[in-house]
Parts: sequence; C-alpha cells; structure tokens
Amino acid sequence: MTYQALTPDTLANYLRQVPELLSLLGDMDALDIVEVGDGNLNLVYFVTSRSQPARSVVVKQALPYLRLVGEGWPLTRHRSDREANALQQFGARCPQHVPEMFHADSAQSLIAMQHLREHIILRRGLIEGITYPNLAEHLSTYMAQTLFHGSDLYLSAAAKKQAVADATNTELCKITEDLVLTYPFEDHPTNVYSLALPRAAVERLHQPSVRLAAAQMKWAFMNQAESLLHGDLHTGSVMVNQTDTYVIDPEFAYYGPMGFDVGLLLANLLTAYLSQEWHRTQAGQNPAPIQAWLLEQVASVWNGFAKKFIALWVAHDAHAGSSFMGNARDEESQSLFREAFVRHMFSDALGFAGCEMIRRMVGLAKVAEIAAIPYETARALIEVRTLRLAEALLLGRDDFQFISEVIDLAEECRTLTL
Repeated sequence: MTYQALTPDTLANYLRQVPELLSLLGDMDALDIVEVGDGNLNLVYFVTSRSQPARSVVVKQALPYLRLVGEGWPLTRHRSDREANALQQFGARCPQHVPEMFHADSAQSLIAMQHLREHIILRRGLIEGITYPNLAEHLSTYMAQTLFHGSDLYLSAAAKKQAVADATNTELCKITEDLVLTYPFEDHPTNVYSLALPRAAVERLHQPSVRLAAAQMKWAFMNQAESLLHGDLHTGSVMVNQTDTYVIDPEFAYYGPMGFDVGLLLANLLTAYLSQEWHRTQAGQNPAPIQAWLLEQVASVWNGFAKKFIALWVAHDAHAGSSFMGNARDEESQSLFREAFVRHMFSDALGFAGCEMIRRMVGLAKVAEIAAIPYETARALIEVRTLRLAEALLLGRDDFQFISEVIDLAEECRTLTL
C-alpha cells in the first residue's frame, strides 16, 4: 500500500486490514476516530469502540515533514521505524512503564499502541498543581532499567555495536543538535523571545564561556554512544495518574550519552518548579507545597536513578562472574570505577539540563507552563530565572557534587528579579 497521510475515514479502512487490531477493536463499523495530535511531529488518533470504550488504541503516523513548521521542513517519515524499535527495546527492559505496541507498519510509517485512557500528560498535571506519589520512583526505575541494559555494561561488545547501528536516527538527532545545542546560543531566525525578556538576558547566552560549554555538550551528544536513549524525555513525554507512570514517544531514540535523558527530565521538572509561583497564585493557591514537592522529585529522580543503576550493575557483574573492567583484583577498583561513572553521568545531566532549559526559553519549541502565561512581564521574569539557573548548571556542571546543591541553586534563582 502506497504511503498516504491518513484521515479518520482512510484510517478506518486501514484498520480493517490489520487482524491484530480487528481483534482488539471489534466492530470496525462502530468506531470513534479522533485526531488528537498536538505535538510537533506527527498525526495521532484515538480509536475507540463505541459500544465497548475500553477497547481502544492509539494510532500514530509520521508525516514526511516537521509538523510544527510545515512542509517547508522535510523530515523522514521512517523515524517511526526508530520509534517502533525503541518501544520494543524499552518495553522489554521496563514493561511496567512503557505502553504496549500492538502493530507497526513501516510502509505507512504507523504504530498502534496501548491507549492510556486513565492517564494524562505529566506537564498538564503539573500545570494544574497535581502531585503524583510514585513519580520519582517510577521515572528513576525507567531510566535505570533502560539505560543500563542498553549499554556496554550489560550487552556484549558485538551486540552493543549492532544496536548502535540499528538505532541510527540521523534526522531527528540533527534537530536536537541544532534546536537544542546550537541555535539558542546565537541569533538564529528560529529563536523566539518574549517581548519583555531583557536583551541582556539573551546576550548572556552569547558569552564565549557559555558557547564553549554548549559546544562541549553538543560534542558529547554526537559522540558518546553510551546507551539507547529515549532522546526527548521531558514532562510532555510522560503519562501519569496516581498509581501508574508511562514514558511515551521515543521517536528521537538513538545511542548517546546517558546523562542526556536524565538531564532533559530534570530540566523540565525545574521549569515546572519555577513556573508554579505564577500558576498557583493565579489559581488562588499557596505555591509552596507543590514547589517543595517538585524539588523533592528532582532530588529523588537523580538519587533513585543513581542508586538503581549501581544496583543493576553490581547484580549483573555478580551474576556474570566478570565485569566491564575484567577480572579485578579487588572490589575497591570496581567501586571507584562505578563512582566515577555515575559522577560523569551527573555532570553530563546537569550540562544537558542547562541546554534544555535555555532552548525552552529562547528556542523554537517552548514549554506550556511558561509559554501559556499571558502577561509578558510575568513570563519574562520566570524566563530570566530559568535562564540564570540553566547557565549556572551548564557552566558549573563539573563542580556540583550533590543534587542538593542544584536544589539550593534553584531556590536561589526563584527569588531573582528583572
């Protein structure tokens, strides 16, 4: 079947030809098909049985261009193959936090997967001031399981090198290289600024020290093939309720530095934290409780991830009877290597967090918790605070020893004025 961008009518005809979806959905003449895609890249449909609403799937189809911009920015639609591969890999490594994939069609650049009907996008929940008791536990587990088991610490050398080749994702990596790690640090036409954002705040990003640090993070992103990454792990890529957490949309998946996934998640939790004063005040609520909770998540995500990653590593070495280092003469050398490894991930995570926060303030794709603020001055104040925190993380990434120091800095930046 020749590729075509599907509509609700043509999608219904397509679904009739897929046996596994027929059995999931039942009567194909009694389906509700609603286009819900509000992301930057794809068509997304909810397909639900009218008589049995629990019988439902999400269908995602890649377009041959960047949807955020339009046909003027061509983009391979075969990125859906990378997403299908990533869903399969991540689902095998951490099934409790990855939606089940029912069907993938490379010719149509299409994936059908579990519909998380009882969940909402984490970013939306945070904007509304909702807290989630299991969030840090679940996300730290997801990152530890996926990042460890995709690395040379677990895979054989041959399996790892083949996995790197299979996950090559050139065009979407180029988007990150440009929009996250290059354009925000120069006067690029794709950058978008708030009208009230002081020019001095933008010019700080053009300092040689900042541009050097950004270039170093870009180099790491392009050359440190440590594990299979989600590649776009922000609060818009997580679906939650009070008991469950799922990580979705791994179309940017590729082999890169482990700190990238961790850093993007921390960055988006920090932007949520800095925006809460405005959102909760507008809702007539005290912002302090959710601000404290968000900072707890930042700390617990990193500490939980580091602890679980080390535990997986120790358990694997014990089971295998050897380690990445070879047959070490003593446990101390192994411990020192593990500590240095985690320290390196922490530094990378903070550097990438800084780049992500800067990108979200001045780059092409914003975060709703800040972009939705209708008052330019109020929005600019939060952007300045975010940029200052981001700059400090990026420049000082090798100096921070503990996540508590990041928390202290975030609290300090929250009090800055224009």
